[in-house]
Amino acid sequence: MKIKKFFLLGSLLSLTSLSHATELVFQFTNPSFGGNPLYGSSYFQSAQMQNIFKEKPKPWFRHRSLIERFTDSFTSQLLYRMSHYILDQIFGEDNQLPDKPQSYTIGNFRIEYDPTGENYVFTITDLSTGESTTIEIPKVI
Repeated sequence: MKIKKFFLLGSLLSLTSLSHATELVFQFTNPSFGGNPLYGSSYFQSAQMQNIFKEKPKPWFRHRSLIERFTDSFTSQLLYRMSHYILDQIFGEDNQLPDKPQSYTIGNFRIEYDPTGENYVFTITDLSTGESTTIEIPKVI
């Protein structure tokens, strides 16, 4: 029995003397944090499988009714004709811009023309909101 214990103790000591330890080294596996980029597809697939929120497909084209299309077309044509009328009033019959400032009011819009300075300045003001847009054209024309 003593020989068996001695043999068992000897074999354990011989095994421990042969084993070597190294330091533990941490490496990221997720490619988002500097890990191996070959793991990217598996992490993405795992994330997709866990995602419980599904995006509802949105149609890329919304069908508009005939009345919506007609209203848009009518509004566009009306604005075009109004702007054409105002430009005819500003330019006059000889197609020359006047030398003095002028102002036109149509509905909720005021259009002011100011030729003084280096540019022709058109200011369009929405009277209901006070919002305005300025268009400046050089006098090179």
